[in-house]
Amino acid sequence: MNFHHLSISVLKVGRQLVGSLTVAAFFLSKKRQIKTLMHLSTTFQKFETFGKFNTAVSTARLHHSYLFISFLFIFLQGCIREEDPVLPHAAGNVTARSIALSSDYRSQVFYNLDKDSIISGNLKTDWDIAFDVADVLAGQNGIYTEGSKIYLNQAKYMFAWRTNKTELEQLKDTVGFAKNRLWDASNNTDTMAIGGVKHQNVAYWIDRGLNSFGDPLDFIRFKIVSVTKEKYTFKILREGATVSEQFDIQRDTNYNRVYFSFETKKAVRVEPKKTDWDLQFTQYMHTFKDPYTPYLVVGVLLNPFSTQGVVDSSLTFEKIDKTVAQSFKLTNKIDVIGYDWKAFTGNIFKVQLKYNYIINDQKGYFWKMRFVDFYDNRGTKGTPKFEYQRL
Repeated sequence: MNFHHLSISVLKVGRQLVGSLTVAAFFLSKKRQIKTLMHLSTTFQKFETFGKFNTAVSTARLHHSYLFISFLFIFLQGCIREEDPVLPHAAGNVTARSIALSSDYRSQVFYNLDKDSIISGNLKTDWDIAFDVADVLAGQNGIYTEGSKIYLNQAKYMFAWRTNKTELEQLKDTVGFAKNRLWDASNNTDTMAIGGVKHQNVAYWIDRGLNSFGDPLDFIRFKIVSVTKEKYTFKILREGATVSEQFDIQRDTNYNRVYFSFETKKAVRVEPKKTDWDLQFTQYMHTFKDPYTPYLVVGVLLNPFSTQGVVDSSLTFEKIDKTVAQSFKLTNKIDVIGYDWKAFTGNIFKVQLKYNYIINDQKGYFWKMRFVDFYDNRGTKGTPKFEYQRL
């Protein structure tokens, strides 16, 4: 068989293979169909490279195959569903729950609506910084920038100073910290103290914030050494120390973040697996605009993984059903529930009963939720009481 006949045979086999795979793609989800067809297009490009030495007949057949794929792509796009639908289900009963954070808000609690269960809880002082461990994309110079952020513990009222130094040993004192400090706030995720790893060759001063009694903790020097698809590497240097210590944080895509304690110098398991929870009850920082200042508040944050919500004050809790919920434009802002379902009036917290919250969880279920109290049965603050129902 000469090279011309061989190339035609390869094209025939290639077209048969692509045709079979394209039909199979009809039964995949939308995202996988598109990905499959893109791979098929790449396959034909490889055949085209092979066919550069072929005759005009082979080239013509290849162009016919491109037309065939293009037609099927348009056809499948018109036929496939947007996402896998949520199976029909009856609305659930209204559930009433309380989450005890203690009067000094020392606890952080992760809650699952569908299971009506606390998945995990921890002391807010158990950790200092957290690392994104989601899937990443390589940026310039091999630096992994997408899904690679570093977070301060907002509940401890932590701050950081991004200095103009590159080595930890160059940081001699904290003069100028107050003027240059940055912070993380759940209502302002575009401005972070450390944030994205593009600031790698920078030495930071970190104010570790407050302990559980409200007393100030120490400062620590911090530097990111490297970030790869597998891990973060960083150094710390305590006040009074002369030799820095280096640590690795391994990525685990089952979680949103992995946490680290400067106190124990170890990774800490704080957050459950990202598919296991919906809401976090916690103290956190909110940036007020006038004047521009950070403030500690107590409230509820959404799971950043495939969870959305919206607040409404135009309808009563009873009037909200699934049809109404689906008519709202939802947001993935984690503080959409937030803290202002209560107001501090006359030395006590009063719940704002006009606010209702609609949540769409990662399984596609809609929920409605409202708060009814912030005190336990003994009249001690720090216990959010809420009602919710699956729609």
